[in-house]
Amino acid sequence: MSEVSKLFNNRSKTYDEIYGAINSKKLLYQEKRVRSALVEEMISNELNLSDNHHIIDVGCGTGNFLLRIRKKGIKSPLLGVDISPEMIDKARSNLQDSAFKDVEFRTGSTADINTRANLVLSLGVSGYSENQNKFLEDLADIVDQGGYLIFTTANGDSIFRNLRRFLSKLHSLLKSKTKSRGVEFQSIKEKTVDSLILTKKFSLERRVYITFGLGLFRSSFECYVDRLLFRILKNNFLSKFLSLTTIHVYRKAS
Repeated sequence: MSEVSKLFNNRSKTYDEIYGAINSKKLLYQEKRVRSALVEEMISNELNLSDNHHIIDVGCGTGNFLLRIRKKGIKSPLLGVDISPEMIDKARSNLQDSAFKDVEFRTGSTADINTRANLVLSLGVSGYSENQNKFLEDLADIVDQGGYLIFTTANGDSIFRNLRRFLSKLHSLLKSKTKSRGVEFQSIKEKTVDSLILTKKFSLERRVYITFGLGLFRSSFECYVDRLLFRILKNNFLSKFLSLTTIHVYRKAS
């Protein structure tokens, strides 16, 4: 079992708490709620998916995103895949507790997906991949013709992202303690993402830059500033260099 799988097996126990009010002071937890809401909005109001269009969530965690879009009325066949068996166990438990029984959750990776989908999602996952470039290429290969690919990356063009990485490494050095089982969350530059995806007959639909801050400590003020800056900078070129995370939306040629 990989260190990433072990890491998320451990996180599965409390992962759903991210979406509760108790964690409203954690910037990176706020990011998860913001990106989820933004992508839900895209799926519901912008992508024009029909009821028979398949959706696959790669790195689905405890299944919260797929269960939320089902609750919002998305009737497409839904499949969630995650490398953490305990995350999938939790997702299946959440499914049993929900009003829905028609969402499938499987343990596995992109290599275990033998079907294509009209929408492939991967939120907060790519940075944990041993080979991020290959992971993104594998995601693109799952998308059917005319379909959409939506994923997030750690913004490699960001001043804040690079500063956060430096401070995090410095903290680990001073404390002589390795965070996250030694698994480093990798960033990637926008031009690299384009070079990987656009060559596979995709066109860029849009990018959204989110999370303005460092997120090293609990801070309600930092979370407030993040929300403020998102409203101010979301259509500004500066957001590319100040945001921690990028949501990418691509469409594959028919």
